[in-house]
Amino acid sequence: MNLGFVFREAFRGLGRNITMSIALVITTAISLALVGTGILISQVTSDTKDMYLDRVEVMVELDENISATDQDCSSEACQEVRDTLQADEGVESVTFRSREQSYDRFVELFGETDPVLVQETSPEALPAALHVRLEDPTDPTPLDPVRDMPQVALVVDQAEGVRTAAGNLDAFRNATFVVAALQALAAIFLIGNMVQLAAYHRRDEMGIMRMVGASRWFTNAPFVLEAALSVLFGGIVATLGVWLGKTQVVDPMLGEIYSSQLIARLPDSAVWTVMPLVSLVGVLVAGLVAQVTLRLYVRK
Repeated sequence: MNLGFVFREAFRGLGRNITMSIALVITTAISLALVGTGILISQVTSDTKDMYLDRVEVMVELDENISATDQDCSSEACQEVRDTLQADEGVESVTFRSREQSYDRFVELFGETDPVLVQETSPEALPAALHVRLEDPTDPTPLDPVRDMPQVALVVDQAEGVRTAAGNLDAFRNATFVVAALQALAAIFLIGNMVQLAAYHRRDEMGIMRMVGASRWFTNAPFVLEAALSVLFGGIVATLGVWLGKTQVVDPMLGEIYSSQLIARLPDSAVWTVMPLVSLVGVLVAGLVAQVTLRLYVRK
């Protein structure tokens, strides 16, 4: 196959259909950017979930009698709860924190950020509690045996909040994928129209080439390459757009949130890993769509 001829004809086709080529590049760029963004959001969601679950605890708050009198979980009521939890294989560790220790921890957390709240909160407002780390933070079943014990005032499962936040991020990701799918569908129709138009303009030349023995692959190759190049240019635009959006908009906007470790930081390398792969898939799909279109449109 004469590759020089194929590339020349492909670039001539792009120039001949410049308006449609630009439309395809823009549509493809938006579609690939949305697909890549959805994948990156999935990575952030997974990393954030792992970050929270790695440090999440379940707090079993004890009743007023234990909170007021027990300093080291030596009472029978407290030991019953602790021993029940420790006997479950799904529990990694159980740590008792007295009322005074809970208040000291409260002051440590909010003393600088919300001093008014600290001043208005007395030690008696905080209960003694057992802080439980689970082997699988997403499975709260090891807590079921102690939930209904009379000396247990409340079971606070912090993992529930993590699951809710992760669900919100997943919903945003899914919405991004839906929009990306619609954009991809538009790009597929544009590819089909562009290939048909290019083949129509070169129908006489293709007929002569087939008459002198040129293979179908050789006559189709410029159109397939034309579609693939358009999507490749769109992929380059999408990659640069996602990278600029992350580094110039998202990272500065979420800088304090990253510092507070509320959301896992996405490294720049993730963009340069995901987007080229997404673009490569887009190029392969474009070539396939172009080939199928030619098979349907060019019968001979």
